[in-house]
Amino acid sequence: MKISVTIFIFFGLYFINAQEKVILKGMTKKEIKALKKQEKEKQRIAKLTSMGLNQWGIDENAQTWYLALKYYLPTARQAGGIPILRQYQTFTQESSKIFPLWIINGQQFSSPPQDVQALSPHIRKVRVLISAAETNRWGKQGRAGVIMLTTIEL
Repeated sequence: MKISVTIFIFFGLYFINAQEKVILKGMTKKEIKALKKQEKEKQRIAKLTSMGLNQWGIDENAQTWYLALKYYLPTARQAGGIPILRQYQTFTQESSKIFPLWIINGQQFSSPPQDVQALSPHIRKVRVLISAAETNRWGKQGRAGVIMLTTIEL
C-alpha cells in the first residue's frame, strides 16, 4: 500500500513538473524571466505579510517610527521610539546620541514627523544609509545616518 502511494505521488509530481515545462517551453526567455520575477515578488510579499507588515515592509499599526521601520533597521537601537543608526564621538562628549536625518520625498527634516500612523500607510520606499561613505553627501547633518522615505502623493 505504501509503495503504491509513493509511486502515485512520484508520478503526480513528475506530471506537474512536465506540465510546467510545456507551459514554459512556448515562452521567450524574457517572458520566463519576467514570470520568475513576479513569482519572487509574490514570495517576498507573502513573507512580509506573515510578519505583520504591508507589501512595502512597513508596520502600519506601529506607535513609533522604530517599530514602523523595524524591517529596514535590523541592527539599530532606539531612543524614545526614534531609531539611532550610528553614534559619534566628539572631544567635548564621550558619546552622543544624535538622530538621523530624515528625507521625505526629497525634503530634509532633522526629526521625523510626529504622527507615525498618519504617514506610515503612505510609505512606498525606504532607504536607510548608515556608513560615512553613503551619508557624506549631507555633511554634518547626516553624520548619524540618513533615512530616506518615498511616499505616495497625498
